[in-house]
Amino acid sequence: MPNVDVMVEMVNMISATRAYEANVTSINSTKNMVMKALDIGKI
Repeated sequence: MPNVDVMVEMVNMISATRAYEANVTSINSTKNMVMKALDIGKI
């Protein structure tokens, strides 16, 4: 692997992990809002 820069790849991996975690948080927030809206609709 002569053309692989380990440090660059580690930074890219950390960046991808943080982006994934942000997306999961966003999806969970959306899910919670939808569930609350459904609960409001039941009243």
